[in-house]
Order: sequence, then C-alpha cells, then structure tokens
Amino acid sequence: MLLAAITKRVTRLSDGRELPYDLFLGVPVHRVPQVVVESGLAAHPHDWVPVNKQTLETRSPDVYAVGDVNGVGTPKAGVFAEGAARIVAQAILARLERGEAPGAYQGQGSCYVEFGHDEVGRVDVDFLSGPKPTGTFQAPSAALVAEKKLFGSSRRARWFGSKA
Repeated sequence: MLLAAITKRVTRLSDGRELPYDLFLGVPVHRVPQVVVESGLAAHPHDWVPVNKQTLETRSPDVYAVGDVNGVGTPKAGVFAEGAARIVAQAILARLERGEAPGAYQGQGSCYVEFGHDEVGRVDVDFLSGPKPTGTFQAPSAALVAEKKLFGSSRRARWFGSKA
C-alpha cells in the first residue's frame, strides 16, 4: 500500500483508508531513477536493470549496473554495491589493459548488528555463489565492536579523505 498523504497524526493511504499514528516510520518506495528508465536500461520505475549476475554487464556492451539499480538479486545495501563496483572496476581495467578478467561477482557481504551496551554482532551472507543464499551469524564480541569502528572509519577516510 502506498502512502498518499500524511497530516498531523493521520496518514491517508492510496486506497483512501486513513490510519491514525503516534509515531510514523516510513520507508520510501525503492525504485530506479527516472533517468535510468529513460535510458532504456530499465523497463519502468519499479523494475531493476537486468544484468549478467557474474559480470554485472547490462544487455548494452560495456555498460554495467551496480548498486541499487541492478537486478542481480542482492539487497540494496552499500556493502553489496561496494563489492559489485570492485568487480566492475577490475573488469574495466582488465579490458583496457588486455588483462585477465576478474572472477564472478559472488554477492557476498556483511552487516553489523548493534545490540546496545557496546555489543556488536555480524551477519555474513552469500547470495550468489551457491544454489541458494546462505548466511552465518557471529555473536557479539569486543573484536566485532572494533571491527565495525574500523569498517566505518576506513570508508570515511577512503571516500572523504583522512580528516573525515
């Protein structure tokens, strides 16, 4: 159901129903940007760009789709976009330098789970390398607290410079 309007303490849904609330938490509709639809890479806004699951190449030669627009079958989360971008960058470099193509995109990633009181666990998932997705949970530990801090700080430094 789509949200049609929100006013003080009442939401109106697309079918006309109204729902009162004390605290409203909403998630926007997830879809590709209009420019992607207009490019012809996606058929409509609620479609994903079809890709070769191993290379992330679209039906257009030398055009790749990574992150939230592709239909590879992984969650729309940064860790998966980062892994996909790494494979695509390696493929482009290999092509330019006439080198060996990288291995297939595996759809692997980790998600840290905070429990409060300085407790952090981790879920490691693999969506594409086997016949079905698999995942493991690592129980909270002090080592994972430190690992999560390093994960965040290393990305801030890489993306925004060491002073970020």
